[in-house]
Amino acid sequence: MASSQCALQGVIALYSNLAQNPDKDFGWDKGLTNARNHGYKEEWTEKLPLAMWDYCAAVGNPFELGEFPKGSTVLDLGCGAGVDLCVASLLVGESGKAIGVDITPLMVETARRHAKEAGLSNVEVLEGNLEHLPVENESVDIVISNGAINLASSKPKVFEEIFRVLKPQGKLYFADMIDISEGGCATSCCAQSVSEGDWANCVEGTLKKEALTLMMSEAGFVNIECTGTNHYTTAPTTAGATFRSTKGDGNVKQRHWENVYTTKDMSKVGWYQKEPSISLALLQKIGSTPKDAIIDVGCGVSTLSDRLIDLGYRDISLLDISSSALEIVKKRLGASADIPVYHVGDVCTFASDKQFDVWHDRAVFHFLQKEEEQHAYMDTLYRSLSPDGHAIIGTFAVDGPDSCSALPVRQYNKERMENCIQGRFELIDLIDETHITPGGSEQKYCFFILKSVKD
Repeated sequence: MASSQCALQGVIALYSNLAQNPDKDFGWDKGLTNARNHGYKEEWTEKLPLAMWDYCAAVGNPFELGEFPKGSTVLDLGCGAGVDLCVASLLVGESGKAIGVDITPLMVETARRHAKEAGLSNVEVLEGNLEHLPVENESVDIVISNGAINLASSKPKVFEEIFRVLKPQGKLYFADMIDISEGGCATSCCAQSVSEGDWANCVEGTLKKEALTLMMSEAGFVNIECTGTNHYTTAPTTAGATFRSTKGDGNVKQRHWENVYTTKDMSKVGWYQKEPSISLALLQKIGSTPKDAIIDVGCGVSTLSDRLIDLGYRDISLLDISSSALEIVKKRLGASADIPVYHVGDVCTFASDKQFDVWHDRAVFHFLQKEEEQHAYMDTLYRSLSPDGHAIIGTFAVDGPDSCSALPVRQYNKERMENCIQGRFELIDLIDETHITPGGSEQKYCFFILKSVKD
C-alpha cells in the first residue's frame, strides 16, 4: 500500500479536481439529488446558492443526529466546498459560528467563496490537516464531518484531536464510509487491489463500524452509537453510515492502561523485559546507593522494584496511572510489598512534598504528544528532584518505533530532549539501547541522564 504521504497527496489531487470540475462524474453520488436523498431540507437548498449543491458528495446526513442550538460553535472536518459548513451556519445563527477545516487549498478557496456568496458572516474556513487541527482546546460545541475521517492516515489521531477541541460534553456527529464485507479483516483494502480509483476503500482503508467505535472509545468518547447505514456506496464492500457520540470526562489514558494490565499477558507485550538490566546499569553509572530516595515513574509491572529491594533500597516510590498494575506489583512482592510507597496517577499532575534523589522513567515521557504535557512533565520533574538528584528517562530513538501499545509516541534524540529540558536540567549522558521484544524484533531506545540545575 502507498505510504500515508502518497495517500495524502492522492486525496488533495482528487479534491482539487472536484473543486475545479464539480460537474465531472467521479463514480460516486453527488449534487443536489444526493443531498435530497440523504434528507437535506428544502429550506437549506433554497437559502444557499444552487451552484453550491453541485459539490455535495455527502455520504450521510450529520444534521439528523442531534440538535444544533443557536449560538453554538460548529467545526466541520474536511469541509470541502462548504455545503455542510454553510448548513451549520444557518442552524447556529448569527450568534453562533461555523468553522471549516480542509487540507485541499482549492477546496478552502471554494468554501470561502460559497460562504461569501451565501451572505454568511459567521463562517471561517481554515486550511489544515485533521490530525493536527488549527483550532484551540475546548473551543467547539459540535464537531461534524461527512466522508472525511475515512481519508485520514491516522484515524485515532483524528479522534484525539476532535476530543481536544470539543468543550466538555461536546458532541460529535459524522457520516462516513464503513466496511460491510464479511470476515475478520479490519479494512476493505485487504481484499482489493489498490488503485487511484479506489479512493474511498484504499486511503488507509475503510474500517468496519466496530473499529471506528473502538477508536472513539479509546479517544475518550462516550454514548457512542452507529445510528445506521444508508444507500451510499463506493464499492460492493462499503456503505455510508452515521455516528454520534459525546466527549467523556477525559480519563482516556487511565482507561487504556487499566485495560492493558487487566487483559494482556505481560510477558508478551513489546516492552516486556525479564530483568531491568539497563536501568540497574544506569543507576550504577550515576553512583546511586541504597540510601537514595528513588521514584519509578510509569513503573507498570516492572521488576525494578524487586531488584532495588534485593540491593537494599528502602526509600522506593512507585507511580503509575493504572491501579491494576500496582496491585500486580504488590502481589508479586509478597512480604516486601510494604516497602514501596504506591501512587496512582498521571505523572503530569503528580505532586509530592518529598524530593527524590533518582527519578527513573523507562518509557512514559515519549507517550506525551502535546507540548503542554511535555512542559507539565518537566515541571513535575523539576519540583520533585533533589538539588543533586539525577533523572533517568528512556524514550524511543528517532530510528525506533513510532507507536507502542497502539498509542502514538514521540521519538527523541539529543537535540529534541534539550529542547524539552530548556536549561532547567543538564544533559549528562545519552545511552543508546536496543531492546529485544518477546517476539524477537528490535526496538531502538535512547536513555537520557539529566541532572537538575537549581540555584
